[in-house]
Amino acid sequence: MNTLCMLRALARPFRHTTVALAAAALLVTGIVMPASAKDKKQDEAKQPESRRFFSFDDAPYYTSPDKRIGVKLLVDSAKVGPTLAALQHLTMLPTAHIKSHRHVYVTEIIHVLKGSLTLRIEKEVKVMGANAVAYIPPQTFHEYLNDSGDVVEFLQYFSPSGPEEEYRNWERPDVPKPVIQSKTGPASPTEIVRPSLPPIPGSPRVLVGTVQESATEPAAPESAIATLAAPVPVTAEPAPAKPAKMEFKLKNKKRTVSLETPTATATKGLSVGTPR
Repeated sequence: MNTLCMLRALARPFRHTTVALAAAALLVTGIVMPASAKDKKQDEAKQPESRRFFSFDDAPYYTSPDKRIGVKLLVDSAKVGPTLAALQHLTMLPTAHIKSHRHVYVTEIIHVLKGSLTLRIEKEVKVMGANAVAYIPPQTFHEYLNDSGDVVEFLQYFSPSGPEEEYRNWERPDVPKPVIQSKTGPASPTEIVRPSLPPIPGSPRVLVGTVQESATEPAAPESAIATLAAPVPVTAEPAPAKPAKMEFKLKNKKRTVSLETPTATATKGLSVGTPR
């Protein structure tokens, strides 16, 4: 009995020490672990974006104007710099169609991942299923069509790169469109009124919108205004009267000369008023 009590007394200090050490270890672990995870995230943020490995979800996504075709640019010059290769992932809904076209210097390879894609290369038409591959040389007309009722997914490879830049003209649904706010201001005048010119020095000042009546001249009565407003009758002009005979006497002469006498009957060499 005494031996058991002595062993318990000796173990009591070790038990308290063990508990204290365990608590300290947990405390240190709780502090150090979050700190190390935080440092790891900071280190990852400091690291530059890789130009060798890419995530499918992080690739920019574009949609065609009719919203029937979606494109993810997986590898292009914007990610890896100047390159001779480009890889895109295309999704085509039913009835989606890419019209006939060709690339002058670019080779294209198609690898179907899902669904059935109808591909025409010049005069050859093929319905491609999953895991089917097609080779399109330069200067070759080709077109795509999803003639099935399912969604088609395929990879598109260009060498050299370049035609994929056309997809950047499509719409990006994941990027919010800028909101154009209309300018609110005073309404523009519908009529432009030209200001009055400055008066000429010495000229009478004109009062616009007022009527001045002379104090010396009385206002015309309404009857006079009515008389002036009535039409004036037009009368025939009288015929001109015949000129009367005019006679005059010459000084120191008793003879008279008539103005009606034609000059032709007068003596040659005489003028009007010369005594005969």
